[in-house]
Amino acid sequence: MCAWVAAPLLMGASAGSGVTPTTPGLPPALAALLAKKWSTSATLDASYGYRDNLVLSATDEERSAFARGTVDVLLMRMPLDRFDFSTSLQAERTHFFSGRTVDHEASAWFRTELGVRPIEALRLTMPITAYYNDRVLDVSDSEADRVVAKLKETGAMIAPTVRWAFHPDWWLEGQARGEKRYEDDRAYNSRVGEGTLRLNWSHWDWLKLEVSAAERWRDFVDRRQFSAAGRELAGTTLKFSEESEEFRAEFSGGAESNWKTSTRFMLRRYRDNGSGYFSYHERGVGQDFEWKPARWTVRAGATAYRVNYDVQTVGLGLNPTPRLRDEFAADVRVDRELSTQWSVFAAYKWERWRSNDRIASYVMNEGLLGLRRSWEK
Repeated sequence: MCAWVAAPLLMGASAGSGVTPTTPGLPPALAALLAKKWSTSATLDASYGYRDNLVLSATDEERSAFARGTVDVLLMRMPLDRFDFSTSLQAERTHFFSGRTVDHEASAWFRTELGVRPIEALRLTMPITAYYNDRVLDVSDSEADRVVAKLKETGAMIAPTVRWAFHPDWWLEGQARGEKRYEDDRAYNSRVGEGTLRLNWSHWDWLKLEVSAAERWRDFVDRRQFSAAGRELAGTTLKFSEESEEFRAEFSGGAESNWKTSTRFMLRRYRDNGSGYFSYHERGVGQDFEWKPARWTVRAGATAYRVNYDVQTVGLGLNPTPRLRDEFAADVRVDRELSTQWSVFAAYKWERWRSNDRIASYVMNEGLLGLRRSWEK
């Protein structure tokens, strides 16, 4: 983990900055880090917990204790010159002891990234990511007919990125992303494209401001369009387009800047290429907090969204009510370092979807206790 923390400092030690790994006056730990070209780290988590709604269902919730294992491995080439490289792997598996519909969840992410700085103010990166997800969701259309879908998804994406620090206080970043997603039942197989632009301002150490805008496209291979009444239309192919904007303000302070908090405001517009049955617009706000006193790390976050559908309605009659949904989520995690290699942690997560359609509403709580083992070289 210290490799990621030290990366911004190491950027300043790259070619042309006037700083070398043997610069006098550096702290011994940082000097030793600068003397290495490669850094490796790994963490292994084992935890035990309880979840009270395994399939996020409005009715007949399934509850179970679970055991979870997570492994995270990172290999990083220090950016001591114009080039840097990193590759990482994260895998997680959860076993539910008494789930009726689902007995496990699993995920894996592999990411590799090559970066180059042709000039000091310009950085080009090429991240490539592959992933796998295995989970279960409740996709019931009515309270009387409960349908649970097992989602097994694999995919790969490439996202070339350019960041230009055109002023000491500003940087501008553009990213293009292409992705392919595959599922076992082919229903959601799709191609995804996205373009994102970010502008960041940071004049003082204690304040960072960022605004971003993105446009995203998703073309399904086999999924069909729906009529305004919610009926599948034969001979059609469904496509989505999405536009989003986000404003983020991050504050930090305390002794050695050991705490930081960020506030986010989000807007999203989601449209299909047919009747608009899947179209909606969304507004959201999020708050994150991190505090690192000696040997402790406390992280907490919360988000709230309001989703208004353009075409979908709830109920019957000549003038049914437009469908809407509120999404709330909160989580907190506390880590306590026991030694340089061992730590313990506790975490809690809460989700609630509230809708004027009862079948689209649910509440989920999850709590766990765990032990972490870390290696770094």
